[in-house]
Amino acid sequence: MKRFIAILCAAVLVLALCACGEEAKTDDTQQSQQQAKTLTDIFEEVKAQVELSDYVEYSDVSKLDRYYGITADKVTEFAGCVNSSGTNQEEIVLIKAADSAAADEIQQILENKYNAKLNENKDYNPEQAAMIEKCKVERDDLYVSMIVSPSADQITAIYKSGIAK
Repeated sequence: MKRFIAILCAAVLVLALCACGEEAKTDDTQQSQQQAKTLTDIFEEVKAQVELSDYVEYSDVSKLDRYYGITADKVTEFAGCVNSSGTNQEEIVLIKAADSAAADEIQQILENKYNAKLNENKDYNPEQAAMIEKCKVERDDLYVSMIVSPSADQITAIYKSGIAK
């Protein structure tokens, strides 16, 4: 009988320890899920912290195709906007590519767009050209961004903290 009770106690102890381990794993999983932010979440943070006006947000992937020639099969998520005034060159494009090859292609497309913006504004809009020159296209693994704004440093900091692994 003593042997049976000892085995029973040992089994209960093992089950209790296993249950605690599972709870810890669940807590770790929940924390990592809470830390993961979508590009939409990140862009919402940008809008909350940076004054943006006269912007048209990219509401669906067809906008990426229309403005940049980036098709839906190349993108897993995206967010951003373009200034609708026509003279203001501010533009925020945040994209997570479907794979490395798509990220390469998206980066090239955005670099071409950036260079075109810069060249178009050098002669007739030097103030906007100076703003564009301070900005850039960046890539971090599958994430590619083009942030053209007087607040580019602040927006970039928000974006990078949101995609940090």
